[in-house]
Amino acid sequence: MKPFIFSLAMVILFSIFLVYQTDNNNYMRQLEELKKVADECSASAGLFYDEELYSTGITVYNKEEGQKIIKYIIKESLELQDNLTPSSKSYWRQQVQYEVSFFDNSNTEFPFIYEDNNNNFTKIINEPTIIVKINAGKPYFRLKFLKLKSTIRTSAYEYVSR
Repeated sequence: MKPFIFSLAMVILFSIFLVYQTDNNNYMRQLEELKKVADECSASAGLFYDEELYSTGITVYNKEEGQKIIKYIIKESLELQDNLTPSSKSYWRQQVQYEVSFFDNSNTEFPFIYEDNNNNFTKIINEPTIIVKINAGKPYFRLKFLKLKSTIRTSAYEYVSR
């Protein structure tokens, strides 16, 4: 009876380790994908600028078009519905939220100090920059005792005029 109880305990313990490792590996892949999406969003929004002002050396981003392309990329890349809630194919389980900050010659004097309280970092902005912050909510783990916080990834596209 002793070997049976010991074997059963080991099977349960190894099952817990296997489930945790599988969920953690999946989460790490999704975290990297979320970073790629944030990078793509900030770079794509940088393509929309006022061409007439740009020809005079002034960079001013088209914020409306930038917001549209960012929402579209997030929706398509993370397999979300139109209101950014998860579909059945999405890894994420909560509504995805995003925040965009446009720093250009129309609204910023350079250098500018950007502070992000969620990720606890500070960036000195010397050139026109677009910062995209995506909050995908809590990750999916099958073990209920794991209490993870929200998943937030940030990316910045900086236009360098040199």
